[in-house]
Amino acid sequence: MTSKRIALSLAIAFGALVGAAAPVAAQEGPKLYVFTSGSLGGFPKAALQNGGQGTIDWAPVGFYVLKHPKGNVIFDTGNNDKTITDAAGWWGPLAKGFGLKMTQDDAIPAQLAKIGLKVDDIKYVVASHLHLDHGGNISQFPNATLVVQNDEMKAAWWPEEGYSVYYIPGDFADTKKMKLIRLDGDLDLFGDGVFKIIRAPGHTPGLQFSVVRLPKSGTIVLTSDAVYLQENLDKSLLPALAATWSPSGMYAAYTKIRHIRDSEDAKVFIAHDSEGFKATKKAPEFYD
Repeated sequence: MTSKRIALSLAIAFGALVGAAAPVAAQEGPKLYVFTSGSLGGFPKAALQNGGQGTIDWAPVGFYVLKHPKGNVIFDTGNNDKTITDAAGWWGPLAKGFGLKMTQDDAIPAQLAKIGLKVDDIKYVVASHLHLDHGGNISQFPNATLVVQNDEMKAAWWPEEGYSVYYIPGDFADTKKMKLIRLDGDLDLFGDGVFKIIRAPGHTPGLQFSVVRLPKSGTIVLTSDAVYLQENLDKSLLPALAATWSPSGMYAAYTKIRHIRDSEDAKVFIAHDSEGFKATKKAPEFYD
């Protein structure tokens, strides 16, 4: 063998050894982001708390995104983006009654862009329930899999008398075309404990909240409307009748959430609680 061939062989062998020894890039861990889909305000506190006095001046409409190695998840989708330009046309009298406010920056694409995502990057849409301020933008994710309780689908499409006011059929009309995971209970979405869905009928027949467990930030409970206000959770106060399909179910949800909070020193993110929402890190900041 010539000296040139020997040198080439040695170079190839050395390159192979270096490649084998090079560390494999660590897989990025899960990250949770907090977003807003506009706000509500100027309505009686009694709507969110039975016997509540005064007015709710500002109530955020929060939703969340989890970046996970096995796919991105959006938990709730906020108010329909169509309300940015036609609030009264989409929500009817509820837009004025609840003081709905949305801007172009509140739109789903604009919010997701803050963390470098597009709607097509979402793999799972987890709907806590299908009320107008939580399931409004489900149709923007036609390629995602919708994860929803079976009872919530029934409640939205065929609501019981007195409980139809907060369901807008146009918000969830496209669910008939989507891939669905229809639940009748809890689900560990990725099988690793990071994102667990907990069935908690009470506010609606098929409400579900989520528990996110992160390596550094610890446990975070995303209550959606299982809890309206921090005070409701602390004092076991229910919302008004139209927002309480099952009082006993809501009390049971409070108990579950308090147990997780206390046993795991968990943070509790309540989507409509103004002070709690102000204290959270907003996207592009994250919890990991």
